[in-house]
Amino acid sequence: MSDLSDRWISLPRAVRWALVGGGLIVVYFVCVEPIVDRINSLNGAAGTRAAMLAAHAKNAAELQVKAEKVALGVRHFGEVQMPGDPEQRALEFNRAVDEVLKKNGVTEHTATTRTSPMGAGPLMATVGSEFRVDRLIKDIQFTADPPVVAAVIADLERSPVVAAVSRLQIRQADSRDKSVKQVRVTLDAEAWLLARKGKAR
Repeated sequence: MSDLSDRWISLPRAVRWALVGGGLIVVYFVCVEPIVDRINSLNGAAGTRAAMLAAHAKNAAELQVKAEKVALGVRHFGEVQMPGDPEQRALEFNRAVDEVLKKNGVTEHTATTRTSPMGAGPLMATVGSEFRVDRLIKDIQFTADPPVVAAVIADLERSPVVAAVSRLQIRQADSRDKSVKQVRVTLDAEAWLLARKGKAR
């Protein structure tokens, strides 16, 4: 040990400083530099996550309002299914409408069905450019008491297969008996069909 010490002392001062400086540089690049890089990497990741949390917190109130609107709509009108296979959805739709009318005691009614393309809107953007959405519209006419009419409309709105009751007209039923409180109803219930563009309806 004394030999090393003696050798160190015997070296010129400039050489000693050069060796100390070189040793410090090696220690820096071997030990300190990787630690600094790791800290910078962690700081960058933390900054990104902090920015994401800040953006989420900023939009939290708006998202909450939108979620409450969706929940209110579902409570009032029920779930609505996304557009489905034209044949299957048409069968489900006709069955659902018939069940609603039967459940509420509407035995005499007339109905006509037509198909109409849906206009541009958010729904069209979600189905993709190779598809189109058609509205299967059932025009229903019947006569019933006002509470029955209200129940029919509510049940149609609650059915997931019925996308909308898009038109409703209620007028007093033609009757010479003024004690009769029945009304004549014309309404359009519709379902949404997903069809590939270029296929016949």
